Amino acid sequence: MKMELYRILERVAEPWINNDEIKNGIPAGHNGLYHDSETRARNTSHWLVTLTYLYKHTNNDKYIRAAKNCASFLQNDHVRPTGATFHHRDSKQKDHCNGLIGQAWTIEALAESARILNQPDLSRLAEDVFLLHPQDGRTGFWKRVEVNGQILPFDGTFNHQLWFAAAGGLLANLPWSDSQIDDQVQLFLDELESNIRLYPSGLIFHPLKPVGLKRLLYLIRTDKQGRIGLTFITGSIPLPSRRQQLEWKAIGYHAFNLYAFALLKQQYPEHGYWETAQWKRALKYIRTREYQDAVWQNEYGSSYNPVGFEVAFVMEVFDIGSVEERRWWVEKQLKCHYNPKTDRMDRNTEDGHTLTARIYEAARLENIQLSNFNL
Repeated sequence: MKMELYRILERVAEPWINNDEIKNGIPAGHNGLYHDSETRARNTSHWLVTLTYLYKHTNNDKYIRAAKNCASFLQNDHVRPTGATFHHRDSKQKDHCNGLIGQAWTIEALAESARILNQPDLSRLAEDVFLLHPQDGRTGFWKRVEVNGQILPFDGTFNHQLWFAAAGGLLANLPWSDSQIDDQVQLFLDELESNIRLYPSGLIFHPLKPVGLKRLLYLIRTDKQGRIGLTFITGSIPLPSRRQQLEWKAIGYHAFNLYAFALLKQQYPEHGYWETAQWKRALKYIRTREYQDAVWQNEYGSSYNPVGFEVAFVMEVFDIGSVEERRWWVEKQLKCHYNPKTDRMDRNTEDGHTLTARIYEAARLENIQLSNFNL
């Protein structure tokens, strides 16, 4: 039968509504293609957003109970074991905070749930963690902070910096938040034109690669060991192949970037960046045939980053495209990955736990009728 988008969200959420296991957090995936050993912090954060939005739209107390269980888990000491950042992964080769992006996902969830559930304690926790991260006053970039409180070099992935800013924007617009957060996000937005690099098509570069060598060298010099986390600079892959790989990866992440920009647009609608030629190029790229042909074949696309939900949300916030066009993106995502037998996003993906949790990105969409999606 045909149904509305929010009915799908309710079906996917149903297993957690009266499940005591949720008090111990939502089971972790393995970060899709990266196969990281993740903790339950990430997926619990995503589910907190979904359950909170379901409560907002239905006013049904069963969702608020489940959401509060998720929030309570994220407040536990073992999620933030030394009182510094949230513990997101266990790896001998990588940090345990999962850069800025792991922190951004949990801050995002705490900020959204604090707003909808009217719980200032959740925003205070998010604020404490956000303000632990040193921001460079010249560029607006943030450094990573390890779970034990150690200051690490700048996060060298652009979408990590962007999503940290977006999470900060959600936090800054709460009535209880420290004004420093708003100041930091405003600085990030003010410096964007110098900090983002686009391909000629409008596609956003995946690594952090500010415009101009002078700015890049400045960032490197601000670290005692001359590091910035730009792992693409070294490696055994020949340079032409490495460039091709990074461009292909950027396609899979483009809508993920734009989703974060959409969150910032909602919080800072009058900022001048939205009128720049640079931004208009990046936004325009999602409606090109080049992008639409490539992204559904990209392993970093819909099977990991739910581009169908992401593009639809971006179109909604920036008021581009028709309702039918947005519906097409949502239905395509569901047709590729939603499994009506399990009520999970576990089809055609190697990480069903994570992709199912990432249905939260659809929770902010209008409750559209799925006219060409039958169960």
